Parts: sequence; C-alpha cells; structure tokens
Amino acid sequence: MASALSDNENTCAIPGCGKLSELAQGNGRSANFCRYHVQRKSRHGSHWHHTYSANELRPYLETASRWLAAQQDANPAVVIAIREVDYLLAGSGRVEPAMNLRGLSAAVRARIAFARLSEAEVPAKRLVAIYLAVAALIEDDFESHRTREFQIVQSAKAAHRLASGTHRRWMMWNPKGEDVPFEIHAYPRSSGLVLRRIGEAMENVVDPLVGAAVPEIINQKTEKFGPHPSHHVAAG
Repeated sequence: MASALSDNENTCAIPGCGKLSELAQGNGRSANFCRYHVQRKSRHGSHWHHTYSANELRPYLETASRWLAAQQDANPAVVIAIREVDYLLAGSGRVEPAMNLRGLSAAVRARIAFARLSEAEVPAKRLVAIYLAVAALIEDDFESHRTREFQIVQSAKAAHRLASGTHRRWMMWNPKGEDVPFEIHAYPRSSGLVLRRIGEAMENVVDPLVGAAVPEIINQKTEKFGPHPSHHVAAG
C-alpha cells in the first residue's frame, strides 16, 4: 500500500498521463507535473488546455471589433484603453531581428514584440479587440481553463501571430552563373516569460473593460454565429 501511494504521489497530476513528475524523473522541479505538461503550460498558459486557433477566435474577434467601434464615441474607458495601447506601441522602440533575441530578458523581448507590431502597423484597436475576444471566448467555452495566466498567455499568442517573425530576402552571388535568390525566415520562441510580459501589458490597459464588454460580446456573437460548441456538449 505504501509503495502504491508513493507511486501515485510521483505521477503527473493530469488525468490519463501516467508519467512521473519532473521531480521524480530528476529533470525538473515540479512535484505534480511531468516535463511534457510543464512545457505545455509554458507554451499555452495551461497544463492541459490547447491554444485557441485563429478560426476559434475569429467570431469573437469580429464581434469585439464591432463592439469597440460602437462604443468608441460614447465610452471614455474605451477611448482611454485604445490610447494607452497606442502609447505602448509608440514607445516600444526599435525592432530587433528575431535571430538576435537569444539571451535578452523577457521584458526586453516583450518590448521588441510590441515594436514589431508597431512596425507592422497593427492598430491599437486591434490589440484591444484581441484581449476582449480572448476573454469572451474563455468565458463562453464551458470546457476552457479560466485562470488569469491562461487569459494573458492566449491574448499574447493571438497578438504575437500578427507580426512574429523576421524575414530577409536577397540575391546571393553565384560564381558559376546568375545570382541566386536567398531567404531567411526566423521566428522568436512563442512561450515562457515573454508571453506573460506581453499579456500583462495588454491586461494592464484593457482589463478594466472586460466586466462590461464580455457579456455583450458573447450575446452579440451568439446572435450572429450561434452558441459555442461546448454548449451543445453540455446540453447533450
């Protein structure tokens, strides 16, 4: 009995995993989760929930964008949030190539991520809409992981997808004939502390809107696109 209890205590807490915890394996510090699920949380903000795809987020993002457009002239809090994100983008400094980010702190890499969004001319209103859309999706999905960390990481990943990489194209000299086209595509790692820093910056500005916005966004989204699929599962 003691041996079985010890084995259970050393097993990853995710149901059905069965792997030993990092601490038991000797390859990390977590006593409750295996290395795979610890790394999964680093990438997704949750030990078990997946990252929402662009298709899953799209109806909420479209609805959040319409909600912002309708509120922008009448709601001072919306104007302030968009203006604050504008300041965040404008003050983000210069862009560094993705291949030069190794060794930089999470705070610096987060600042560069916002600089990349600024360079790509992603509007502040888009980032505000992303944060609200993610908050609405998490609230509307009965099977979601409702934690602050999951919210900020999912918001950061959705923003990160808009301008995440460095792309270089040039003609390389060929001594045997015509110059040859050459390309490099480098993408910064989308995980870890940098995602938390990006998400926290968005949270600090947009979170005051969530309480009023999310119920309306969910209602409007449901009217146009129907309920979230998890509602059908729950009803069944």
